[in-house]
Amino acid sequence: MSDDDVLFWRLFALIQCLPELSPPQLLNWLSQDNGETLDLARLASFTQPVLAARFPVAPENMTRSRWQQVLAYLRGNLPEHLTVATPPGRQPQLLAAFSSQDGITINGHFGQCRLFFIYGFDEVGSWLCDLRRYPAEPGDQEGNEVRAALLNGCHLLFCEAIGGPAAARIIRHNIHPMKVAPGTTIQSQRDALQAMLADRLPPWLAKRLEKGNPLEDRVF
Repeated sequence: MSDDDVLFWRLFALIQCLPELSPPQLLNWLSQDNGETLDLARLASFTQPVLAARFPVAPENMTRSRWQQVLAYLRGNLPEHLTVATPPGRQPQLLAAFSSQDGITINGHFGQCRLFFIYGFDEVGSWLCDLRRYPAEPGDQEGNEVRAALLNGCHLLFCEAIGGPAAARIIRHNIHPMKVAPGTTIQSQRDALQAMLADRLPPWLAKRLEKGNPLEDRVF
């Protein structure tokens, strides 16, 4: 993950932590109008007194615990749904991508989604493997082709909506798209996937994962 990506996800966590600030307000608040580049070192250097002195809205709701959260996010200690993990000794048997605007709910149309949360699964559980985002300058490639390339290595894509041509493009990349009902959370779908991995896999997924799923054991 590049420094720009790390910076993006720290700011993303702050936006979620401080919903009373619009993104432009938050960026202006952190920039402090001093001409310094807003980078990782700058974020980590902030102290509560400096931030509190310039807080752009009424500070009544800024409790000690909220300030602690803000400082933690500035230094890279992000909430669980934004923390990429590499569990020692475990390799994912399946990689699932979730289209989401917040990392919590599977929401939005695939063709408009800019954020993808990649979870790995094994027989023990699941964890956040990667955070991927649509590039600010995607170049000359068609948008859905850029999104498909972002999902490289994934077996499944979960989204709220996807058009037929986009679904066909994803399938050509050997990724199976799955639509979910509005309001479905990433956690609930993770739980459902975990239960499925512990049981009999659908034939198409068993083939994709190169797992045994004997024909004589299937119920028709």
